[in-house]
Amino acid sequence: MMEVVIPEWLFDAWTYIWFGMEHLFTGYDHLLFLLGLVIVRLKWREYLKIVTSFTVGHSITLALAALGIVSIPGTIIEPLIALSIVFVAAENVLRKQHKWRWMITAFFGLIHGFGFAGVLEGRFTGNIAWPLFSFNLGIELGQLVVLFALLPIINKIGQTRWNIQTVYGVSGMIGLFGIYWFIERVI
Repeated sequence: MMEVVIPEWLFDAWTYIWFGMEHLFTGYDHLLFLLGLVIVRLKWREYLKIVTSFTVGHSITLALAALGIVSIPGTIIEPLIALSIVFVAAENVLRKQHKWRWMITAFFGLIHGFGFAGVLEGRFTGNIAWPLFSFNLGIELGQLVVLFALLPIINKIGQTRWNIQTVYGVSGMIGLFGIYWFIERVI
């Protein structure tokens, strides 16, 4: 019987991809942020721009933090992440057009990237490029899984007469969680 040998680089990539997905799936604040972003009905292309712009934003700051170029304490970043959730929820209720949501999401991705950096602190040894890329890929794949799970539900709700009430109600709950997390993280 022939033994299959998995190259170490491939094993490392899978480890960080899985870690990125796991972090997203267990990060309730990130999941609610993502839900808040996509609960409004948009075109598929717009959803992909939103998710990808978030990844680009957090990839930049995650790399800067991992390289030790920029360091912002979690006591500042974590409340800002909570406020980004509140902002998106409020925007869902107050704004009718979401044409530029991807730009706002890219900005918030910059903030969330510093939050991801806190999770990865001390996990890199040697070359960080491959683990960093793999972790980001895991975050992106996790977001796409969540997006593809949510979109059929959002699309179905969008076809009902309860669409606006559902968006307002879900956004209100997301906003309340964001406010709670903000207060909890400041105190």
